[in-house]
Amino acid sequence: MIKRYCTYLFLCALGLFAASCEKDEVRTVAGDGTATTMQASATTLVLEKPNAGAPAVTFKWNASTFGFSGVVKYSIEFAKKGTDFAVVKAVAADTLLKTLTVGELNTIANALELDNGIPQEMEVRINAYISRDYPAAYSNVTGLVVTSYMDLIDYPSLWVPGDYQGWSPASAAKLASLKSDEQYEGFVHFPGANTTFKLTTQANWDGKNYGGTSAGNGGALSTSGDNLAVSGAGYYFLQVNLGGSAWTATKTQWSLIGNAASGWDTDVDMTFDPEKNVWTATLNLTAGALKFRANHAYDINFGDNKLSDPFLNRGGKDIPVAEAGSYEVTLDLSRAGNYMYSIVKK
Repeated sequence: MIKRYCTYLFLCALGLFAASCEKDEVRTVAGDGTATTMQASATTLVLEKPNAGAPAVTFKWNASTFGFSGVVKYSIEFAKKGTDFAVVKAVAADTLLKTLTVGELNTIANALELDNGIPQEMEVRINAYISRDYPAAYSNVTGLVVTSYMDLIDYPSLWVPGDYQGWSPASAAKLASLKSDEQYEGFVHFPGANTTFKLTTQANWDGKNYGGTSAGNGGALSTSGDNLAVSGAGYYFLQVNLGGSAWTATKTQWSLIGNAASGWDTDVDMTFDPEKNVWTATLNLTAGALKFRANHAYDINFGDNKLSDPFLNRGGKDIPVAEAGSYEVTLDLSRAGNYMYSIVKK
């Protein structure tokens, strides 16, 4: 009886001690982040290609806090002026200071589809965040006036070495992440009836490489998987989701459609030139508009949102044709993300 009584007293004391510890515990909960103040070393910049590697502008800002001493991450966000940052191009920053080169800033300007060769306005702010579970804190908005030059956009890339080109990453086709978000895309010509390949994060085998499974020209990805495979020769649209570890390959046949060609209900098929790696069509056009589309459907189509350069936009605006005549039309999808075209009157 005495033993049971002592045990009871011990358990009670233990319970009181635990309750006391719980009352004394101080829990830190993250809250809204404090806004930072950003400064730019220059606000008017004329960018020139020979100076691509030179420093263009430096941004610096003070630290943001979220109510605890955890790691706060920062990115610099760029947008066209007056768009309220609806479309953003972001650059990650590891410290409270970031310098961009002429080439890097020019890439951002082109990605935002600013007109080249003339002063164009963009807006910049700092995004401070700790995780997706908490709202980001934004800095003041600074305006930049940038005169950019036309150039290919240097997107984050994956290489596609395979048996179709001798398993050489350096000379392989590339895929691009247009939004720098682990989503990659690009077009590759596979001439063989069956093709095997892998994905590399560098133009060699020294980085992280991806294989996986293949089922119906798609499947899962793995850093230790088998070679990926595609059945059937053709011109393929490859899409890779590194975040979701998945890939797909869609065989494409390209055509023109529009009232400048044969109307919006009839496609004019283009011919693939494997030597030049482009699609071409020679035809009579009338004054009107056209678009490029794959497989006689709008699932994969290109228009042009910026007529001052030769680049296409996925799902972009109709391309105008000013006057009737015989034209040579070329579609070049060989540079991932930098899709180009020409419409030349003969």
